[in-house]
Amino acid sequence: MVGKYGEEFNYLLEYAHEDWVGFSVISGAVAGILGKGAGQPQLREMAIRLIGDLYDRGVRAGDLTSSDTHPFTPWGATKAETLDRIRSEMAKLPGLPDSGDICWFTVP
Repeated sequence: MVGKYGEEFNYLLEYAHEDWVGFSVISGAVAGILGKGAGQPQLREMAIRLIGDLYDRGVRAGDLTSSDTHPFTPWGATKAETLDRIRSEMAKLPGLPDSGDICWFTVP
């Protein structure tokens, strides 16, 4: 991957290997790729594209827990199910999700 998309993707992938990635980080990457003037449909579809590509590299969506032994629970879903769920939840929001909205991302 090259260009701004590749830069943002690589940053997110590295981040997900080291920590939990909140949705605000994904949203920031999307805004950085598309720039000012992008509409919500474009922003949301770019988020889905990024998340799908991250999924292909082992990053999973899930929920943080209060457990010290298992602080992250990945969703038990396929890529298509994950993207459909995220797309559906994003449609309920007025803008791009923030951290704590919908899910978190990491390489489990």
